[in-house]
Amino acid sequence: MKRLLALLLCLVMVVSVVAGCGKKDDDDKGAVIRTYMTSKIYNLDPIYAYIDDAATKIMGMVYEGLFTLNANGKVEKALCKDYKIIEDEENDIYKMEVTINKTGWSDGREVAVDDVVFAWKRILDPEFSCSAAPMLFDIKNAKSYKNGDCSPDDVGLYSIDTKTFEIYFEGPINYDLFIENLASPLLVPLREDILGKAENWASNVAIMVSNGPFAVRSFNPGEKMALQRNSYYYRDIEKHAEDKVVKPYRLYIDLRVDANEQLVAYKNGEVFYNSEIALASREAWESSVKTVDMQNVHTYYFNTNNKIFADVKVRQALSMALDREAIADLVVFAEAATGLITDGVFNTSRKNSFREEGGDLIKTTGDIDGAKALLKGVTLEEKSFTISVRENDVDVAIAEYAKGVWKQLGFDVKIKKLGAEKKVTSNEYVVYVDLFEQAFMAGDFDVAAIDLQMFSTDAFATLAGFALGYAGTALDLANPEEGGWDIKPGVTGYNSEEYNAKIDAAFNEKLDREVKTKYLHEAEEILMRDMPVMPLVTLQNAYVSSKSFKGFSFDYYGCPIMTEAKLKNYEAYTNVEELAQEQ
Repeated sequence: MKRLLALLLCLVMVVSVVAGCGKKDDDDKGAVIRTYMTSKIYNLDPIYAYIDDAATKIMGMVYEGLFTLNANGKVEKALCKDYKIIEDEENDIYKMEVTINKTGWSDGREVAVDDVVFAWKRILDPEFSCSAAPMLFDIKNAKSYKNGDCSPDDVGLYSIDTKTFEIYFEGPINYDLFIENLASPLLVPLREDILGKAENWASNVAIMVSNGPFAVRSFNPGEKMALQRNSYYYRDIEKHAEDKVVKPYRLYIDLRVDANEQLVAYKNGEVFYNSEIALASREAWESSVKTVDMQNVHTYYFNTNNKIFADVKVRQALSMALDREAIADLVVFAEAATGLITDGVFNTSRKNSFREEGGDLIKTTGDIDGAKALLKGVTLEEKSFTISVRENDVDVAIAEYAKGVWKQLGFDVKIKKLGAEKKVTSNEYVVYVDLFEQAFMAGDFDVAAIDLQMFSTDAFATLAGFALGYAGTALDLANPEEGGWDIKPGVTGYNSEEYNAKIDAAFNEKLDREVKTKYLHEAEEILMRDMPVMPLVTLQNAYVSSKSFKGFSFDYYGCPIMTEAKLKNYEAYTNVEELAQEQ
């Protein structure tokens, strides 16, 4: 009898295996993988991702630029198929000719070089605020256009055909460094026809398209997000199977349950990847997780137009009082910041670190007595202010800590949590307005808590944004001054002639990276002395994953790469009814 049962069992298994080896069911397009990658995101516009680490975890899967950085920080071609540098000293021509690969947007339209040119000129538009602008200032007339001194047609970006364009420079530059900047996740292509549909286009899946491996299939802030395979990503649909380049069909993120419930779901085998560990559970899970550096610093921006923060001694005292090691312990997956620039930013090459070379510019331990001594000679009429934060447990917990410390200095601190507002546009698109992002970009805050992502592995890209003429802020075109438009400082209002001079010197050094970096170290020292921005902790992407979920990796900015991800026996976890409702 036992032998008979064993024989029947073997027969059943063989039948199952044979059935599994046959052609897939027509409805089976591949693995639907339940994850918890990130907390709430309200805007998937890549230029705003630099102020939110939650968005950082998604953007690399949705958009692809000309170049990318692998996990070791090495520049690799992505959308760029080939490029060549052309120098003609006799005719004063210095240019780079770029050819892009054949690939498609998620709506089937081929990616064209005009999409790159449009995205870059959008960043350079004098009426548009974007801190990424200095990364493009080596391009001929780019800085002049941003500062309102010429037209967009004067910018040295010219399409030859749909796949090739030319980038002209004022003179010879460090081309390797320029390419390094082009690997920034902020310089990805965008579609002019898409952005023209609604101001908050990147919050509505009916509008947005993607040129990365995944498209945003569903996006309801606060409820759910699903990233679905971009069927046109490096795929000839006439020749190739749908999963030729991107293996998973869909990555599903349920935001209706909180981070603690997501951990329970992970333990129960219902969620297979979690990279947003609940703050309350982090200490208990610390030994179970793996971490990836994100090149991201949780930073407080002071509005120096506020009378409380106009005096540098106040900013210095507020910074001195905070114990960054205590904040790192609170966050768990973080390290105390010793400067604004992270360890992953290069000094003169990827073999050395800007942070290590520059040393510690901030003490990581708190000094309440020293802070009180700094404030003795300062008279303030008002000592009440607000910290504006996003609605997530980490930002709120850090703000609560700062509030308690600053109370010991005599300040009355309130915490303002900002989420999203739902709107219907004139053309009847439902969009979401990220209220934190809106307030931050408008400078409508006292203290703003942001996750400052390094723009590039070049320190200039991040540091330049605090100098006049490099901040990327929109010009006041309504009130032109004699000699030109009114160039405004960044959102902090900080404007130091000493700092501006160092950034100018760094920008004007086009060839010698060692000399340029020397100016940047001096600039960071000034910035950390004047403290218009206060780095607190560098953040890590901490994650746990099921043994049955394999094949993923991470880029240099800590964004997961899921194109080769595989879930064993994924058929058992696919909810067909749920998928049908989303079609």
